[in-house]
Amino acid sequence: MDDLWRQFTGLLKATAIPQQVLEHDIAGLAHNLWFVIPFCLLILWMIYRKAWRDIAIVALVIGLWWFSGSEFMNGTIVNGKPVLTKLVSVIGVFLAAVAVIAYLLFL
Repeated sequence: MDDLWRQFTGLLKATAIPQQVLEHDIAGLAHNLWFVIPFCLLILWMIYRKAWRDIAIVALVIGLWWFSGSEFMNGTIVNGKPVLTKLVSVIGVFLAAVAVIAYLLFL
């Protein structure tokens, strides 16, 4: 079992998907077939099932992932101190996203 897990994690590291996600490398993910093919199949499966709520949640999560790597987020902490005006808006965006996801899940 341990050998199987080691092989799986080795394959996952070889695809470079974890590194691209952590670095917010959108262009890299768009050209990585190890990510694009399963993601497209997931979206097509959701369209086939007519799971519009699930597609909206996936789109919202991708939007939050993109927003968390944007230049706006990089400016929330300057010289080790948080910029409160930016921090309040960031908290507002994430709270609104959580509220929308909760609404979609418990609709």
